[in-house]
Amino acid sequence: MKVKEENPNLKIQNLKFSKENPNNNTNTTTKLKWFLDNLEEVLGASLLFSMALLAFINVITRYFIKVSFAPTEELEVSGLVYLTMLGASAAFKKDLHLKLIFIHSRLNKKAQKYLNIFSLIVSFLLFSTIAFLSYFHIKDEIDLQITTEALNIPEWIYVMAIPIGCILINIRLIQKIIKIVKWD
Repeated sequence: MKVKEENPNLKIQNLKFSKENPNNNTNTTTKLKWFLDNLEEVLGASLLFSMALLAFINVITRYFIKVSFAPTEELEVSGLVYLTMLGASAAFKKDLHLKLIFIHSRLNKKAQKYLNIFSLIVSFLLFSTIAFLSYFHIKDEIDLQITTEALNIPEWIYVMAIPIGCILINIRLIQKIIKIVKWD
């Protein structure tokens, strides 16, 4: 019966990254990397929870107090715009966006790679254009001082979901392009 010998390098690595080591910042770095990798999901889940809570509070107040809390509907509808953009960004990150699989699956690996890069560049240009044009929309709403009906909040705060979402989507598209180019 053989006794398995321990690797001495493994012990050194364990000492370097153990929780007892006061100079250990890998745990914080790992958490930050996880948060940035899952930013859309974290923000989307938080927003969805907040929207569900607002809707629940509105139902309770309507049922027991017989008064509807009208501003909650405004916040929920506006939250859906942010949620949609966060969801689109998460879909691009996980490669779940719409594709022409019919064409893609019939190509060889090299052609698939170039088609993917082309598709991502076109998507990048599209979302860059949407972000650019939304700037004018937001500028008009700020200049005209348009506010919402129920809460009297500046409307541009809700419209900011579009350029913010486009920027997040473009970040994920750039990450995908880099990943594909390195894939060789």
